[in-house]
Amino acid sequence: MLRIKHTIPAQSWLLILLVPLVMPGCSPKSSYGEFGAQPKAAFTVTPINGKVNSYLLTSTTADAFYFRWNIGDGGGSRAGKQIDTAYYPDKGNYTVKLILMTSGGIDSTTVAVNVANDDPNGCSGKKALLTGCTQKTWVLEQPGGGALWVGDPGGNQWWSSGEGDVTGRPCSFNDEYTFKKDGSFVLNVKGDIRVDDEGGNPWPTDIGLPVGCATLAQLPAKYQAWGGGNFNFKVIGNSKLQVIGNGAYMALYKVGEAGTTGAPEASITYDILEMTETKMVINKKYDWGQWKFTFRAK
Repeated sequence: MLRIKHTIPAQSWLLILLVPLVMPGCSPKSSYGEFGAQPKAAFTVTPINGKVNSYLLTSTTADAFYFRWNIGDGGGSRAGKQIDTAYYPDKGNYTVKLILMTSGGIDSTTVAVNVANDDPNGCSGKKALLTGCTQKTWVLEQPGGGALWVGDPGGNQWWSSGEGDVTGRPCSFNDEYTFKKDGSFVLNVKGDIRVDDEGGNPWPTDIGLPVGCATLAQLPAKYQAWGGGNFNFKVIGNSKLQVIGNGAYMALYKVGEAGTTGAPEASITYDILEMTETKMVINKKYDWGQWKFTFRAK
């Protein structure tokens, strides 16, 4: 019997071995014993001297030719090298995962990393655009329409704010959202808030005010946290924006973490769809639909 294991290039194996990674429900482990021993994934995580919250990731598995790292910051996995790096601007517990390939198959493993402190000077990627690396204030997109948008999960629109809503909803379009390099976030609603609706009725049902603009003094005590204040934020994996603190939100108070919320929440995480120095588009998606908000730098 003719054996061909020494004639198949590593690049061809890469195409074959990638299949288990992209098929839902498949395990990353596979064995091709005829072509080599099943690999055992292993790597070390070492702080990089002189660099804050930066780590050296070193695979110690012999003869591996493909490496895929996920550093656990919410940014997903990426193709990398045998020796790679990870940087965390924020303190926390992270799980680094490595999937690797050899001629014998695929294996994966994880290592836990504890980052003790925030990087006080950390400012890169989406955080740099969001804050200007000092502070930056954002408002809902105006004077045109489309700042507020709601539709189904597939992207079909149900409703979108028009140009007239800028003046028709002044207590929404005068709100300011200020993000600072140090991770603090200020929501300034300018002393008023728009009582939103669900099915044409004021929301929450016991808010005791009609749909439309109201002063903060009119809000029941249980909803005062929606009246703005000083909070915190995180940019997670350069793809998500999380506002942190009881009552913190972006654009609409009723858009909560798991759906339409009837009370102030401790934190809300949005997906960043677009971010430039002057424009930000975020959304919040649920099983039943999604909200999308467009802001401009003030």
